[in-house]
Amino acid sequence: MLKRKLVFYRWTSVAGRPPFDPATVADRLSREIQSDRSYQLIDKDGVITAVEVVAAGDNREPAKFRLLALRGEEDRPFKWDADSSIGPISLLANEYPADATHVSIWPDGYCAHDMGRYSPRVSRLSFFLRQKMQEYVQFDPLYNEEAFKRLEEMAGQLRAFDLAMTKPEYSTRDRGTFGRLWPAVAGEELPSVRVTLGMGRYGPKDRYIDQDLEEELMELARNASDLLTGMVVRGRNRRTNRMEQVNLLTEKLSAEVEIPPRADIPSAPRVESVFFELEQAYKKHKRDGIFETSSTAELMRRD
Repeated sequence: MLKRKLVFYRWTSVAGRPPFDPATVADRLSREIQSDRSYQLIDKDGVITAVEVVAAGDNREPAKFRLLALRGEEDRPFKWDADSSIGPISLLANEYPADATHVSIWPDGYCAHDMGRYSPRVSRLSFFLRQKMQEYVQFDPLYNEEAFKRLEEMAGQLRAFDLAMTKPEYSTRDRGTFGRLWPAVAGEELPSVRVTLGMGRYGPKDRYIDQDLEEELMELARNASDLLTGMVVRGRNRRTNRMEQVNLLTEKLSAEVEIPPRADIPSAPRVESVFFELEQAYKKHKRDGIFETSSTAELMRRD
């Protein structure tokens, strides 16, 4: 059995763009791929993404996609054995090593996908749809409400932010704060970067991040969630007077499942089993009212 984490998001259309309709987009993409198989692949700055339509869905059923992160020749892994050390993995010219995730987009504004160790993130799907089809959608993570309560209790006494970010062009949003941060830490060439901002381990214990910078970083968390691939916040909790840490990556609304592998690919889950588990988790969250109590940017704006 393969362990996977099912991660949930809220999807919305992008302001100033035509409304996003999952079923219509999936159906059009499926027809484009049928007429030209190369349409399902995009190579941008060496980052190669492919999308397959599993089911177009309708006004009740989700649109289902397989999203793949592919590795070009310069990024391909090699094989190893104790006798002959490393060697090439044999692939044809049109073949790629691939890491995959399966994405369900329900018509009521929710989305989920299965995360493994190397699975691509849903921001790749929004990037693909924007570049290939001029269709705009943004995915906002759903968080456990407790995480934002703890952040509110740390406000004004934050000492450090650890950020993992992807290149601004992979987002549907304006660059905003991120556009100012990115050139300062990575220039314009890298597809992703990690950075730590803060007082440092040995800095004065009574000094905290400047209020203006704190507000900009929290605005980044509110409005650029498809740019952030990780965010850890450390600070002093005003209620407990203790140093605490909130990891937004691990606080996402998710469920742990085990999925049977394909007989021919032991490292790949059975497609029908993945979508079954996604559907069951979605129905449970709906039934239990979890979506109504989960937190997105709105919670971060509450007084």
